[in-house]
Amino acid sequence: MTGKAVEGFEFAFVGNIQPMLSVDGAINAHMPQSRYANVRGDPLNRYGAGPFCKFVIPRTYRQSGVYLVFAGDDLKYVGECANLSARFNAGYGNISPKNCFKGGQETNCRLNNLIYVATTGGEALTLWFHPTPDYKAVEATLRSKLRAPWNRV
Repeated sequence: MTGKAVEGFEFAFVGNIQPMLSVDGAINAHMPQSRYANVRGDPLNRYGAGPFCKFVIPRTYRQSGVYLVFAGDDLKYVGECANLSARFNAGYGNISPKNCFKGGQETNCRLNNLIYVATTGGEALTLWFHPTPDYKAVEATLRSKLRAPWNRV
């Protein structure tokens, strides 16, 4: 896989999204909420209950752009970022305990859980990337045209 044209934009294949596995080959379920001190007693956000998984993508994608997540040939999600590797490796792929609670990054929790559910259900997920400094406008255009099921309206 080298490239994929979507609505006039060329996307490069980044790789498979592969959660870390236990020694028996099952996807490790992570529940980071218990590691948060939560001294204010904040409730979990609406996506904070998990379960979550851990995964990484290559650290070489440090540019801004728009990314697509596919399950087979089915588009699941359209997103934008200032730094793809950071967005996936420090955001989606490694859920911070604080992000599980109200005021945390709900999108990180929501997307990670969707990835966990899809991959434990046997779906093979792939990540594609279109580098562009105009990532916010490109993402808005693609989201409105493609209406991917994991994007919120």
